[in-house]
Amino acid sequence: MVYKNIVNLLKMKINSPVYNIGDLLPSEKELAELYHVSRNTLRKALKHLEDIGLIERKYGSGTWIRNKHFQSSLTHLDSFTEIALNEGKKPTSQLLKFELQAASEEIANGLQLQNGDPVHYAKRLRFIDNIAVQLEETWLSATRFPDLTISHMRKSKFSYIENDCGVKIDGCYESIMPTKPSPELAHLLLVSPNDPIIKMYTQAIDDNHQPIDYSILYTNTFEFQVKYYIPRHRN
Repeated sequence: MVYKNIVNLLKMKINSPVYNIGDLLPSEKELAELYHVSRNTLRKALKHLEDIGLIERKYGSGTWIRNKHFQSSLTHLDSFTEIALNEGKKPTSQLLKFELQAASEEIANGLQLQNGDPVHYAKRLRFIDNIAVQLEETWLSATRFPDLTISHMRKSKFSYIENDCGVKIDGCYESIMPTKPSPELAHLLLVSPNDPIIKMYTQAIDDNHQPIDYSILYTNTFEFQVKYYIPRHRN
């Protein structure tokens, strides 16, 4: 639907550094012209944003930014749970699948295992303040982490690795690319199949530079935005 596309475009604008809470949005006429839609379509999109608490409309005064969806700035590696809690938000996870698999070539390479070695596979839908923002698929060696359970994966994976297993997470390699969601993924993240999302491959490593996990993350950037600060190396 056209109005849903306008909703997502307005979300991106509202959640960008361009606006702060309390700022006034352009008029309905200006927004309708900007996005080349009718006033009725625009009003439907604004009504949706008002219903979810992002904006407040006052007759005769205009439309104001009431809230912004999740944003965080990172200068070091934090887990999803830590990122949310640091911003005063409530993180939760819905475990969609947890099973033992034989490592494919891709997973074996990511974990430095042999093809066919046993690995734990978990598929989790991640929420911030009850809004679905990310789907995670993750693999860990079943030999290295034999006691990993459903209970662990419903909480913080990093907490299990560091606190329960005593493994120090030294850092994480990340590869990021834009993509479009499959119909299943669009349904889970409440986006259109034509909306761009971020696909990220990650490989966490320990202090001996050995892989800990290999993950693929799909992030709804309309709801979840993270800014990275990368310091410049100087001799």
